[in-house]
Amino acid sequence: MNYARLLLNFGTIPILLLWLARPKLLRRHIGSLGVIVALILAASIPWEMVAIDHIWYYSPDILLGPRFLNLPVEELAFYVIDGLLVGSLALVLKGRSRS
Repeated sequence: MNYARLLLNFGTIPILLLWLARPKLLRRHIGSLGVIVALILAASIPWEMVAIDHIWYYSPDILLGPRFLNLPVEELAFYVIDGLLVGSLALVLKGRSRS
């Protein structure tokens, strides 16, 4: 399984299901989700730029190929998807606890 398919199956699909379950709640907090993603990217990109190819590397066999700042686009997508997934799940669970 390549990295992009892994992100789709275990990241994007759960996010979609959460958004289908509670669209009004999540739309109300879209700004907060954007801040979460921005902070994750700001903290992670510098670390990844140093670590990639020095501490670890990604096999070209599992990547699509394009890179940004020498980072595989899948890795950047992971941070975005991870932030959205965790933030959306936290909001949905918090919303359920108030009901």
